[in-house]
Amino acid sequence: MAAMRILAVLLVLAGASHPVAAAGRTLVVGTGEVSGFHYPVGGAICRVVAKDRATHGLRCLVEPSAGSQANLAALKSGDIDMALVQSRVQALAVEGAEGFDQPLDELRALMSLHSESVVVLAGPNGPIRSLADLKGRKVNLGRPGSFQRAMADELLKGLGWTAATLGAAMEIEAGSQLRALCEGRTEAVIVTAVHPAPEIRRAIAECGARLVDMGGPAVAKVTAARPWLAAATIPAAAYGTKGDVETFGTRATLVATTRLSEPDAYALVKAVLENLEPFGAMLPLLGQLDRDGMAVDGLTAPLHEGAARYFREAGLAP
Repeated sequence: MAAMRILAVLLVLAGASHPVAAAGRTLVVGTGEVSGFHYPVGGAICRVVAKDRATHGLRCLVEPSAGSQANLAALKSGDIDMALVQSRVQALAVEGAEGFDQPLDELRALMSLHSESVVVLAGPNGPIRSLADLKGRKVNLGRPGSFQRAMADELLKGLGWTAATLGAAMEIEAGSQLRALCEGRTEAVIVTAVHPAPEIRRAIAECGARLVDMGGPAVAKVTAARPWLAAATIPAAAYGTKGDVETFGTRATLVATTRLSEPDAYALVKAVLENLEPFGAMLPLLGQLDRDGMAVDGLTAPLHEGAARYFREAGLAP
């Protein structure tokens, strides 16, 4: 009888040693359209969280959504626990600008993820080899009001140019611009994409389009002026270039609110950062993640205290 009582005490103590795991808390991450990029990234996050569930007791579910704005609304209402949000939208939410009636003061950043980066693609037989060669040329900037056009304008500002510096600032739809490039109707296009992008690979393979060298001070000027932008590197292997292409772009960022507990935020960030190699192998766009950059790039909301604690412990605190 005494032995039975001892066994019962030991079982209770064993259970008490993992109180978080017993709770089995589930975190829901808002992502994007199922056919887009953010949905599978959310899935990758949940897979690395599941890998360490015996330690932290967290479960993770992926919630598809209409994108960054919808995710922030769901975060505010408490329908989800964390969300993937483009860095520019994160900045607008912090400022209470462009579609946000007031600043989202409770918004907190967890980490920075993959880049959506700018490249300049030149026609196969033209003289454009560097950014300086765009002067006086026919260059597609994209439709007014589009994200592509906004990013092209940021590049021009970094160069100290306006659209008038070009020979012709064209406004071809994104879906037609690479065909126009291959057919010679424009001499270059400024494209923002998650790399490697299949349509860019096709233009290179089918008509010999070329990525233009982005070296020089323009990238530093752009990122210094816009905290929601960050420097980015497109590896040579992405498109078979002679070397890596240095550029800039927005970031996909993982955010939460002050409702997410400090232990949960800490465990989540630790799960991703300490499994970065398998995490990066899950999707090509995650393969170039940089630990240092994940603590700062494109993050304009205050760091969640749980994320900040992990970054400090890992020597990554900004």
